[in-house]
Amino acid sequence: MHASYLFFDAPYALAGSTTASVCDQVFRLIFCTRGCITFTWAKSTREQLSRMSGEGSSSGTKRKRRGTRARGAAQEQPADTPLRVVEYRDDGIPHGQSMVLLDSPLLRFAYDTDGYYRLDVIKDVRLLEFRRIDWELVGRLGQVESLQELLGPKFRMALDCDAPQYRELALEFHSTFQYRHQGGFDEPDVVSFILGKRIFNMTLPQFAVATGLYTQQEVESDEFRGLLRQVVKQKEDFCVLKDDLKRFWATIANTTFSNNMVASDIRDPLYRFVHKILAATLIGRHEGDNKVNRHSLFCLMCMVQRRPTNLASILAGSFVRPKKGGVKARLFGGPYITILAERLEVFVDYPAERMHAGAPPSLMGLFSFQKASIITFDEPPAWSAVLPEIPLPPPGSEADIARQATIPTHYQVPRTRRELPAHVYPIREPRPDPLTLESLYDRVEQVRQEMRDVRQEVQDARHEMRDGIQVLLDHLQLPPPPSWQPLEEESADEEQGSDEE
Repeated sequence: MHASYLFFDAPYALAGSTTASVCDQVFRLIFCTRGCITFTWAKSTREQLSRMSGEGSSSGTKRKRRGTRARGAAQEQPADTPLRVVEYRDDGIPHGQSMVLLDSPLLRFAYDTDGYYRLDVIKDVRLLEFRRIDWELVGRLGQVESLQELLGPKFRMALDCDAPQYRELALEFHSTFQYRHQGGFDEPDVVSFILGKRIFNMTLPQFAVATGLYTQQEVESDEFRGLLRQVVKQKEDFCVLKDDLKRFWATIANTTFSNNMVASDIRDPLYRFVHKILAATLIGRHEGDNKVNRHSLFCLMCMVQRRPTNLASILAGSFVRPKKGGVKARLFGGPYITILAERLEVFVDYPAERMHAGAPPSLMGLFSFQKASIITFDEPPAWSAVLPEIPLPPPGSEADIARQATIPTHYQVPRTRRELPAHVYPIREPRPDPLTLESLYDRVEQVRQEMRDVRQEVQDARHEMRDGIQVLLDHLQLPPPPSWQPLEEESADEEQGSDEE
């Protein structure tokens, strides 16, 4: 089945039609294509939109949903905005009636679709344990004021999130999330994702309100537009470049900026403390949580330099990171996805108590910080000393080049992009069609035809051999052997049986 919606200026306004004259009626276009029924809804009034439940809604009378809705009228869909469509192979087992996770109706993506392949990679991946700041521990160390001043109110709210997490929602969200315009703002599809079998296309302000990180009044202000959003490769408004991160790294760490930076090289233990919390919450890293990537370094830079940051853009940039399977991999952001589901009223149709719950948020304990040399093993524990600063040579100098040469080649930051020869990859054979009664019949008929062809070739070879022997017998004036007569009768019987088939 196909279902499509589009987010307009009202953050939670859903529509699914490209027609400009859509008013207060529902247009349902039902047509069949190879056994697949397509439904398209289009609504514009706020009363109709509040009753929309999406493709996966249960049948029957719907009660009016309650929740915070942003003000604003739905506008005509822009002509150049692609309408996203999702396909499902079936409805699955009703929500909460199966212990098998993949039987959930939220995860029954159609074969050979992007959602199906992305789900296939992460279906066995566990959820990352969301570990928050233990403010009591920070208080015992006497660092509450310093940490609160460094984080600011927005980062503190994001890192102190205590919402539960659910596997069905996390798998559905990560299998469909798209960040189409990194660094974008007003585009109607900056972010796109599916929750509760409903497609949501949002601008960055709409996504910020939906996550609960900002209010509607905050996103409508000029200050919100001026918040820093992302690290980009080319200069864009309200974004920073990698060179900015490189200069900032030189002020807080004792190593050269490279692709192998680690938090243990940061001199101030307070910054290392924040980085470890970021890896367990907003940025989300399980394996190699000591590694510093551009997302976590960007957050640190904005905190230290007191530069206001758009947390919604940071969260979207973290969500869009490539996902991989494996025992050590984890899906992060479960509590943030739960908040999205609550504010978008997904639990009205899919109650949370019937989902597979993940590990609840917990406080990051003392031993985790002691292993990272952030807190000492003394009794009572104390904050580690600030590492002494090691002077680094000026960038581009001979000493800097020599220092860069000591870093392994695959970790160095290339100064220029060398021309690499083009790679020619073999074209992969297309996947076979799903097995159905019709395709099974075609395959059996194909095998039977191949058997007929082989039998005909064998019969032709036998006839040619017999004709050759007959020529030799005639030339030598010898009578035919007595076994020839049964052979001819057998051939006639085979030909008659073939004709009957």
